[in-house]
Amino acid sequence: MTEQPVYESENITMCTDGKYRWVYELNLYKNPAIIKEVGRVMLISLVIVLVLISGFQIIDGIGTLAERLLFVAELAGILIVILVVITILGYLLYSYMMGGTYCALFEMDENGVCNKAQEKHIKKAELISAITVIAGLAGGRPGVVGTGMLASARTYMYTSFDSVKELEILPKQHLIRLNGTLDRNQVYAEEEDFAFVADFIRARCRNAKVI
Repeated sequence: MTEQPVYESENITMCTDGKYRWVYELNLYKNPAIIKEVGRVMLISLVIVLVLISGFQIIDGIGTLAERLLFVAELAGILIVILVVITILGYLLYSYMMGGTYCALFEMDENGVCNKAQEKHIKKAELISAITVIAGLAGGRPGVVGTGMLASARTYMYTSFDSVKELEILPKQHLIRLNGTLDRNQVYAEEEDFAFVADFIRARCRNAKVI
C-alpha cells in the first residue's frame, strides 16, 4: 500500500504518534450548532414525557380520546415554552461561564477522531504550543508539559470511524457531525482545512451515509 502524504497546514499538525492534532475555538454566541444540539436533546426528553403521560392516561382510563389529546396538546405547549426559556437561559449562562468561546482539541488518525473540550482557562495558544512539543518540533521528544496539557481535557468523546452510521458535512459552520447508533460527535476545522478533514473522515467512515 502506498503511504499517504502528510497533510501540511498552519493549523493541523501531524505528531510523532501518527495522529493529526489541531485546535478550534468556537464563538458560542455566533455559532448555533451547540444550542441546536441541546435543543434536540430537550425535544427528545419532551416527547418521552408526553408519551409517558399519554400512556398513564390510557391505563387509568381518564377522559375520552378527544379530552386526552386536548390535555396532551395543552401540556405540550406549556412545556415547550418552559423548555425554550430554560434552554436559552442555560445556554447563555454556559456561554458566559466559558468566556464566550468553546476551545476544543481534536486528535485524528486512521481509526477515529477524538474531541477534547478544554477548561475555560486553557487558551488556544497554549494548546497549539503543546501540540508543537508533541510533534517534536521543539526539542525532538514529546515533553511532559505538552502531554499533560493535552490530556487534561474537561470532557472528551472518541468516535471510531467504523461505528459511524451517518455523516453530516456542514462547510458553512465548519462542522462535521459523526452520528452513531447512540452517540453524536462534532468535529470542527478552520475553513482552509475543512476539505481535508471532511475528506479524511468520509474516506474512512465506510459504513456511513453522507447526509
